Amino acid sequence: MAKTRKITRYRAAKRAIRHKAKGTTIPLAAIAGFFPLAAISAKAFKEGGLEAVAPTMCSVLTGYEPRNKSFNVMYMKDGTFPILGGLLVHKLASKLGVNRMLAQAGVPLLRI
Repeated sequence: MAKTRKITRYRAAKRAIRHKAKGTTIPLAAIAGFFPLAAISAKAFKEGGLEAVAPTMCSVLTGYEPRNKSFNVMYMKDGTFPILGGLLVHKLASKLGVNRMLAQAGVPLLRI
């Protein structure tokens, strides 16, 4: 009987899966929530200078008016509520897959 030889088979190593690193994106809905705050701050700066900006931003973001030492939720309609609304819209767009579709379509930088 003949001797059996060992047969050595060489296989190429599997290539590692390469993926592109996630780039910087700009969430439009979240940024849009800050525009009313910027407009109110600019208006306060034009009317009363730099001293008027801090109390105005405090009342718009927290609802507390430091000059009158009172709290009113309606002050937040130009600051906190649009910011929260923009973040909510951004989160909803991500859950529904709109941002993923924008990325697959090749739209650079912008997300909802």
